[in-house]
Amino acid sequence: MVRKDRAKALDEISPRRASNLLWGNVIQVLPAHAAAGHLINFDAVCSESCVIMRPLQTPRTPINGRSYSYAAATWLAGKAPYGLLECAAKVGGRIHFWLARNKRRNVLANTSQLVDNNEDIRPWLAFQNHALNILELLKAVTEDEGLIARRLTLHGSEYIDQALAEGNGLILTTAHLGNWELSGLLLAMTGYPITTVAGTQLTEGWSGQIKAFKERFGIKVVSPTRSMRTLYRDLQGNRVVVLHIDGNVFSGGIETSFLGKSITAPRGPAHLSRVMGAPTAFAFCQRKPTNRLSVHIGPPETAPTTVADERELTRKFVSNLEKCIVEDPGQWCIFRRL
Repeated sequence: MVRKDRAKALDEISPRRASNLLWGNVIQVLPAHAAAGHLINFDAVCSESCVIMRPLQTPRTPINGRSYSYAAATWLAGKAPYGLLECAAKVGGRIHFWLARNKRRNVLANTSQLVDNNEDIRPWLAFQNHALNILELLKAVTEDEGLIARRLTLHGSEYIDQALAEGNGLILTTAHLGNWELSGLLLAMTGYPITTVAGTQLTEGWSGQIKAFKERFGIKVVSPTRSMRTLYRDLQGNRVVVLHIDGNVFSGGIETSFLGKSITAPRGPAHLSRVMGAPTAFAFCQRKPTNRLSVHIGPPETAPTTVADERELTRKFVSNLEKCIVEDPGQWCIFRRL
């Protein structure tokens, strides 16, 4: 009877007030408490304390025009031959390069040293490859697993097996290279339990549908604002946790050299590895000239035991990313300035 009265009361007050009543208490913990089984936020990976708010129920995503636009986009991409998608990506990416002034400046600034040393570098390739990534993902929504896997090749799966055999899970540190979205699908289709951290997927209106699509393959997508609880439990459950070292959802970090500049790299993967005792490995996707995708998994690294080890491991990941970008700058799809 009390629950019914409470539900009735919630109906009579504003949605904002109802939401506040449904959220749990605020819990403050330290990252080191992870070993004691406390719940902590992903921000704890890079900060001394964190705040977690736990909802009692998941809000529903309303059906609107954006949902219909997503359905139309996936249908069109699914029906279009792959060659047409390639042409559309080349034209659309080149147009985006010239119209998106801020993104163009950011890409040129990030790769300025490479451009100065190599006149053959074409900075618009990142925009074209990113456009093709989106079209490939939309096309994959309506394709069966066999058609998706046909364009991808996995190298280094034995390293994943080796790490998971220890029973502490595996942290895959990766970057926005090649088509990272389809790379995750390939790992999931191969049979590996994947958990990843992601913010908005493509657009706000499509984010929920993209997340649901990945969940069809067994990929767990968690929000960066309260992901640590899930990452902690999933590593305990011997899952593969995928974290981007060049994303914008991290705070704090370690100073290091990258493409001739001094940057702050996120210490999240290395710190999480130290706290949980989970091995880490660097992984990346490479787009071949025929637009086939090659996914590479590096050998696992032992979990660091000190803060100094964290710094060394983070700098090693950054160095691996730098080598990939130097080899083919057009495959690195980051449009914010480092």
